Amino acid sequence: MSDIKYRLYPTLLNEFGKYISSPTLEMRTSLLNRINRVRDFDDATLKRMKKGSNFEDAVLKNRPHVFENQIVEKVRNMLPASRVEQMPIKFTHQNIQFYGFADVVGEGKVIDIKTTSSYKPHKFQYNFQNLYMYALKDKGCSSMEYIIYDFKEIHIETYPLATYDFSAMLHHMELFTEFLEENRQFITDKKIFVEEVSGGLFG
Repeated sequence: MSDIKYRLYPTLLNEFGKYISSPTLEMRTSLLNRINRVRDFDDATLKRMKKGSNFEDAVLKNRPHVFENQIVEKVRNMLPASRVEQMPIKFTHQNIQFYGFADVVGEGKVIDIKTTSSYKPHKFQYNFQNLYMYALKDKGCSSMEYIIYDFKEIHIETYPLATYDFSAMLHHMELFTEFLEENRQFITDKKIFVEEVSGGLFG
């Protein structure tokens, strides 16, 4: 196995996927901002992010909320009785470590709770969080499930491990490392790189 040189997580890979689909200067800037953890979101985006986080906290942590109680209870009842929440996930592909936190893992599936103001079927078919089930494939995980609330109704998307093709996602991870090397001079947050330690008291 190669030594790990890069550490990638789903949000970055999803952003890279957008850049691959539309390689404009604006998308490149947005991608570099995500890599460098620049908080350049507008107020509307921040509000949506906060709303999504609040809904997840209402379901998983029973936090006070402004959502319909019956919706929160319905989602909560969809979760496995035996489960682990916010489970750390990681695996290595070539010289890349993929990592993240799964909302819920239990009874053979990974579950992610989503909110969206605009839902269409198969919205998360190519979401890089699907790699969570790839990471857990040898630990009894058989599917990835999204529970999606569009503030009107609840939608479910399920992707079985047996029929899901991960090859494109793994290839995108490799392509992303090429982008990182080509743009290394513009990357100020070096946490994405796993630098070699030269040894000695201070490395």
